[in-house]
Amino acid sequence: MELELVLEIIEDNGYLGLFLWLWVGVFIFPVPNELIVMTVGLSSSLKTLHPVLAFIVIYLGILAALSTCYTIGRLIGRPLLKYFHKSKRMSKTIDSSLKLMEKYHAFSLSFSYFVPGIRNFLPFLYGFSKLPFKKFALFAYSGALIWLSLAFTIGYVFGDHIDTIIKHEKEILIGLAGIAAILLIFRITRKKRGKEQEKLHDQGLGL
Repeated sequence: MELELVLEIIEDNGYLGLFLWLWVGVFIFPVPNELIVMTVGLSSSLKTLHPVLAFIVIYLGILAALSTCYTIGRLIGRPLLKYFHKSKRMSKTIDSSLKLMEKYHAFSLSFSYFVPGIRNFLPFLYGFSKLPFKKFALFAYSGALIWLSLAFTIGYVFGDHIDTIIKHEKEILIGLAGIAAILLIFRITRKKRGKEQEKLHDQGLGL
């Protein structure tokens, strides 16, 4: 049923509807972002949507949602937190988010989009804590881009099996995120070693 709803909204409203849904709809409709993105990836593979344009529109919608959560937290975070604490489910989400913030600091924004429920709440808390927007954008936007790249690609390549993928989405995305993290660490380490070798070479030449 959710898959049919996503396809219907894409068909009826096009790119603008897709952007607005990723921006505002995530707060209203209980449809997982993974399902939306993978369905758009499937539609792109079927040439219903242009893959590059669809990807950009989705990313802009996600950035708008993250920035809105951050802004709300910065402007009216205190009264909303008091309201959220009244809900047992939201209280647990707050506790989980605070643990991530305490353990990983701003870096938690980079992988928070892989955790449903926390992905839009953590930016709210960082807005409330007055984290500088540039730092927030650096970590949150880059993490969302990695998540989107993985989810969109899965939908584009394996879209015919979306129902099965959604059942195991957490394991799949975490696994792919782990691979991406390993590759990123390998690249950074390699670059760092290259700089150290250049430095040693320059010192050997007396430069």
